[in-house]
Amino acid sequence: MIRYLSRFMVAFFILLLSMPTHAQDTLVATLFGEDIRLSDISPSDAQLNEMAKMNSASKDMALAQFRHGRLAETILKKITEDYASKQNLEIDSELVEKFKEKFGPELAASRKESDERKENVGEKVPQKSIDDIATEQVRHWQVNKALYENFGGTVIFQQSDPQFPVQAYETLLKRYQKEGKFEILNDRYSAVFWEAFEPPFSFQLSADQVDFSDPWWLTE
Repeated sequence: MIRYLSRFMVAFFILLLSMPTHAQDTLVATLFGEDIRLSDISPSDAQLNEMAKMNSASKDMALAQFRHGRLAETILKKITEDYASKQNLEIDSELVEKFKEKFGPELAASRKESDERKENVGEKVPQKSIDDIATEQVRHWQVNKALYENFGGTVIFQQSDPQFPVQAYETLLKRYQKEGKFEILNDRYSAVFWEAFEPPFSFQLSADQVDFSDPWWLTE
């Protein structure tokens, strides 16, 4: 009997080790037919240690914050890219150059500091070029403008986005969700994701404060 159990346990562990990694990885969401698993939205050990240290937080808290943020970032990036394509939005190269003129030196200094910090923790992560960052920011503003013009609704102030059309984003996301373009399967992740688009909001702008005539970096 003991010999039988021993053989069974050996066979069990061999089977477990031979299982594909994704079978042991929790499915969190689907996006345009592709799976998003915990491993897709998790930091490296070096990143986690650095985040916990910088935020004076426990690793568990830093891990949760990173995963929720990365999931939202992944979903929003894919959906806004699809929306921009359907709206035939083309990147305004003039705005890209103006963004670089204003923030180029600051971004270069920040990138150098980030590179040094990653080197200290043994992390090798490719940094985005200033051109890439400028292009992303212009695209983001153009999408915001199009969303507000199409859907209207509440606009809020965020430190990284002075005019964020939060209600228009919620409308767009609900539409994509209804069409089956994405689904968050984990209740906890779903609750945190949608909470960001629901009132009450800390800094809601009045209608006369909303103006998408020019990007925020040209009006400061």
